[in-house]
Amino acid sequence: MESFMQANRDPGRTIKLTDQASAYQSGPARAAPGIVVIQEAFGVNAFVKATCDRFAARGYCAIAPDYYHGRTFDYADREHAIAAVNDVDDEVAMRETSAAVDALVADGVRRDAIGVVGFCMGGRLAFLANATLGARLVATVSFYGGGIAPVEPKGRRKPLLDRVPMLVAPALLIYGAKDASIASEEHARLARALGDANKRYTMAVFADAPHAFATFDRESFRKEAADDAWRTVDAFLAGCGLIGSPESR
Repeated sequence: MESFMQANRDPGRTIKLTDQASAYQSGPARAAPGIVVIQEAFGVNAFVKATCDRFAARGYCAIAPDYYHGRTFDYADREHAIAAVNDVDDEVAMRETSAAVDALVADGVRRDAIGVVGFCMGGRLAFLANATLGARLVATVSFYGGGIAPVEPKGRRKPLLDRVPMLVAPALLIYGAKDASIASEEHARLARALGDANKRYTMAVFADAPHAFATFDRESFRKEAADDAWRTVDAFLAGCGLIGSPESR
C-alpha cells in the first residue's frame, strides 16, 4: 500500500449511520470492495480519515463509524481518550459497525467483499466484529488490538478469548515486538486459542515496532515497519478476495 505520509487525495464525506452515530466515508461504492475502518482511542481523527482515503485511492469504499459521536482527542490527552474507550459499549459498537456495513451495501458495495481493519481499541473491535458479524465479512485486520487476550481485563473491556469459536472470517493480527502494552504472552495465548478452534488466521509481529507504529502522525510511527505491515495487509486482503481497482479513481 502506498505511503500514508503522502497528502490525502479526494477526501471523503460524513454520513449519518443511526440517530446517534455518524461515519466518515470515502471512495467509489458501485461494485467496489468495502472496508470498515475502526478508530483508535482518539476518535475519527485525521489519521482515521486518511486511512479511509488511502483505501479509497486503491479502489475500495471505506467507512469509519464514529463510536464517540463527534468527540476526538489530542494524542497528548490520553486520560480523556482512555476514559472514552472505557465508555464504549461492545454491543452498541457492534450495532454501529453493522450499520456501517449496511451503509456500504446500500451504496452498492459488493456484499461478498467487505472487510474490517481496526487500530488499537479498533483492533479489538475488529476482532469482535469477526465473532459478531463474521458471516457478512470476508476478512478482518487487527493492528495491535489491545484487550483481545490479556490475563486481566484492560479497563472495562472484556477479553475476547471466549469469542474465538465464533470467528467466521480469516483474521490478520498485527503486533509490534516492542509494544509495551501488549506482551508477547498475549500473542501466544491468542494463537493457541485460534489454533485449538481450527480458525484461519495470520499473526505478524514487526521488529523494533512500538504500539501504534502505523499511525503516521504520532511519535510512535515507524515508517519501515508501517510500510511492511501495510504490504502484509494488502497481500492478506487480496488473498481473501478484497482487491481494489486503483484505475477506477
